[in-house]
Amino acid sequence: MDKEIAETVTAAKLYLNNLLDLQCDIQNAEKQVLTTYNQTYDDIKTSFASLRKIVENLLDKREQDLLGKAVKAKSDGLVPLVQCANIIKKNIKTTNHLIDQGNRTNDLTADDLGQFLQKGTLLGNLPEVPEPKEVPYISFYFDPFHESELKQIIDNIGEVYKIAPIQIQKVSQKPGAILIEWEQNFDNNEDKVRDIQEFKLQRAFGDVVKEKNLSVNFIDCYKGQETQFLLRDIQISQPYSFRICCKFDGTSDWSPWSVPQVGLTNLKWFYWENAPGCILTNDNKIVRSEHNTERTVFSDGPQVALGDSLEFTVLEVDMKTEAILALIQGKNNGIANLHDYKDGIFLIDSNGHIIIDGIEKSTVLPKFAKGLKVCFSLEKVNDDKVRINVDSSDKRVTYDWFLASESKLYFASQLSSNWKFMVE
Repeated sequence: MDKEIAETVTAAKLYLNNLLDLQCDIQNAEKQVLTTYNQTYDDIKTSFASLRKIVENLLDKREQDLLGKAVKAKSDGLVPLVQCANIIKKNIKTTNHLIDQGNRTNDLTADDLGQFLQKGTLLGNLPEVPEPKEVPYISFYFDPFHESELKQIIDNIGEVYKIAPIQIQKVSQKPGAILIEWEQNFDNNEDKVRDIQEFKLQRAFGDVVKEKNLSVNFIDCYKGQETQFLLRDIQISQPYSFRICCKFDGTSDWSPWSVPQVGLTNLKWFYWENAPGCILTNDNKIVRSEHNTERTVFSDGPQVALGDSLEFTVLEVDMKTEAILALIQGKNNGIANLHDYKDGIFLIDSNGHIIIDGIEKSTVLPKFAKGLKVCFSLEKVNDDKVRINVDSSDKRVTYDWFLASESKLYFASQLSSNWKFMVE
């Protein structure tokens, strides 16, 4: 009975710990909702206050421009009319004076009478007055379409997302790298979910979930249409934070950022073994032969697991000799030439020929050249089959490779002194 009681208490304590963990998760979730709501509320108020000021300034400026045009139209129309009115007014005064003189002809001298008759000959000349159709008829036209268009624009300003349309789904550790995978989220604003033009992934050094101030360190690390990215050249056991957004087709704006995810890798990078006659540099990631004689060098133990991606970069070439890059299931110290392996080997030579388990394939990849990258991606199909994608330059080939074991693979190279390869 005492044992059962003790076991019950132990189980209860474990259950309580689980409940406390869940309670902590709920509290963190509530904090995330409230924090992001407050930030969103402030962003909306700030954005619309700024926009309102901009729109008011633009409307005031446009109003003044139009009023200025109306004033100019009034001035341009009145100036000739005022000039004409002054001429008419002057002529009226002159004519009234002439009529007054005519009513007093008995008092006029001979010279005055001559001047009077001379003025009378000018009575037929009337100033030209423009017709109403020639005079400005000032008006203001406001196209109702602008009001409708402006209303439509305002109705579409901004968007509140319950959750960003793109979310990071998985952060996995890889040898000397971190694999980040993301997908589209259909939980909210489904009318906005459409074809995606481009993704943008950013990373920051450290854990931004625990240290918010580190968010200022986010920098771009990938832009493109792939839904995953392998981040290399990172520090082992060092946390990195990631966030993702996207740009939909037909738009120029980026979507809101996803919830930040934090990941790290404790797996050491791919590296070569210290082999006689070979020189290793850059944390044993770069290899070349020390002498003109051909050398075969392997990875320092089996390092390549199913699901990994392995990339070789050709740093130096020798057009006179052949070089080989390969994946091998098991290392055989009794075989010096990689061509002599007939089972458990996936080989590519410097001429682009592909040989699997001693059988050459018809497809040929680009020849090795300085700067060329050759990438192997491994994916498990079933217990005895691995699908390998090989990317070289702008060409990709895919083969199913039959392996009897799921154990890690070696990578290997056969090269002379003028060849140099880097593995990542």
